[in-house]
Amino acid sequence: MAETVVLGEGGRVVLPVAIRKRFGLEPGERLTVYGKDGEIRILSRKMALESLRADIVRQRGSLAGMLGELLADRRKEAAGE
Repeated sequence: MAETVVLGEGGRVVLPVAIRKRFGLEPGERLTVYGKDGEIRILSRKMALESLRADIVRQRGSLAGMLGELLADRRKEAAGE
């Protein structure tokens, strides 16, 4: 879903009703705005937490893989001694 908005006075952006309804955004809700990969991204707190959790799970997975490789190497070395 894509919507066009106009940047207003003081840098204000009004999120269209369809976007607010789709993501359950209410007036007064705090949003996180940041730039990544050449894009401007806006996340609700719930979205930001879900993204952070996903990053942690990915990091755990890659760390577990690296640890597995390290242990396998150590076992090979120990078997050769």
